[in-house]
Amino acid sequence: MPQFLGGINLLTGSTDAHWKAVRKGVAPAFSAGCMKSAFAHVVERCQFLASILDDMGEATPVNVDDLLLRESMDVIGRVGFQKEMGALQGLKDRAAGGADDVGSYVRTMLECTHEIENRLKEPHRAKFLWKPSVRAGHRLMDRWKAIVRDNLLQHIKDVVPVKGSFADLLRKVVDPKTGTALTDEKLLPEIAALFFAGTDTTGHTGTWCLYLLSQHPAAEEAVLAELGAAGLAPTAASPTPRPLEYADLAKLPYLQAVLKETLRLYPPVGAGQVRVSKSDITLAGGRLHVPAGTMLWVPHHSLHNTAHNWGEDVKEFKPERWLVPGAEYAGKLPMPRSFYEGWYDASLHTDAALSGDDGSNSGSLGEDGDAGAGDNGRAKRYMPFAEGPRNCVGQSLAKVSLAATMASLLPKFKFVLDGQMGGAAGVDGREQYTLVTGIDGGMWMRATRRPVPAAVVETHAVPAAVVA
Repeated sequence: MPQFLGGINLLTGSTDAHWKAVRKGVAPAFSAGCMKSAFAHVVERCQFLASILDDMGEATPVNVDDLLLRESMDVIGRVGFQKEMGALQGLKDRAAGGADDVGSYVRTMLECTHEIENRLKEPHRAKFLWKPSVRAGHRLMDRWKAIVRDNLLQHIKDVVPVKGSFADLLRKVVDPKTGTALTDEKLLPEIAALFFAGTDTTGHTGTWCLYLLSQHPAAEEAVLAELGAAGLAPTAASPTPRPLEYADLAKLPYLQAVLKETLRLYPPVGAGQVRVSKSDITLAGGRLHVPAGTMLWVPHHSLHNTAHNWGEDVKEFKPERWLVPGAEYAGKLPMPRSFYEGWYDASLHTDAALSGDDGSNSGSLGEDGDAGAGDNGRAKRYMPFAEGPRNCVGQSLAKVSLAATMASLLPKFKFVLDGQMGGAAGVDGREQYTLVTGIDGGMWMRATRRPVPAAVVETHAVPAAVVA
């Protein structure tokens, strides 16, 4: 990771004074106010993406993973760094017989994640310089650092960033050791981390969402019904939808449920978080002792995909489970209730895997449906963006981007899995868990322009919980 991202950063660094200074300094870049500005860029990029799909035509299979990674790269370039990356434009240029230089950025990024996966399997791999594949891996990492250095680091030094943007705030961070601004050596890893995380995780998650909806037509119809009821998708009564607005995102509970269920089944960082304890830790009222130097691993994919936490339908795509308040909290506890006496209120949990079905785990939900801060310390079974002080600093941008992208594309196009993918079984065989949860070889689909249904209001059934 340090070689890939150019050094220690918010993703990989210890929670020391430097990490806290950077985290505190850049966090305001992802405030609600900043997200309203980012929303406009997402919508504009989606409109451009739609023009690319129209140019390709429904007879041409398209790698939607590549498309959405490019969209995400364009958005993070604009929002974070006020830099036109031209990732989607490169695809359009290539279709017209021109050059697609930015396409190499996406390929390099994906190839780097594969090399890191290899290094995780072989901790000393980077030292095996007699192997051609290892030397190629080093060249790959150097290429990625050069992309970030030449396109982003140099850019934010040459221009005046938008006030309050990530680039602006990062330049204002004071190094706690020197009392001065961060050097280029320390700026580069932070820029690389945001650029990578903002592109890779959001792009792949959007891909999984389109795939899941293509396999579950009832859920797709429910999303369209919700968008139609909000005036955002064509209906028989109103064939011309109105423009999507930022305030709409919080008023689309079923679409938000679809995104949450996608993040449950395919958490962006499926491998989860790994940390090493720096000192002896005592937990669980003295019942659990963690010696210094112990590796602590929270595997998100396992947490999200175990029947113990979610019940026997754990492998099923069921957005409706998120229409129940408190669905993110664990129902069953992993240990006998006697284990929790004196340090944790076990009465907060039922013994049902699908907690919340009886209302016992209802909780305060945030604007976008996620749990608020007042969760009374209840154990969670869902954490796609991690939890606590080291949670994903840019998760608000990811949520806005995903919701706006789906709300923009789904009313226009129906996405169907192309035959070369080998159906659902073929997709399952291509799942990849490198640094992120991706798909080997891309997700090839066909995008068909939707006609205006003759009686969409009558034929699209919105789940009762959405209407309530």
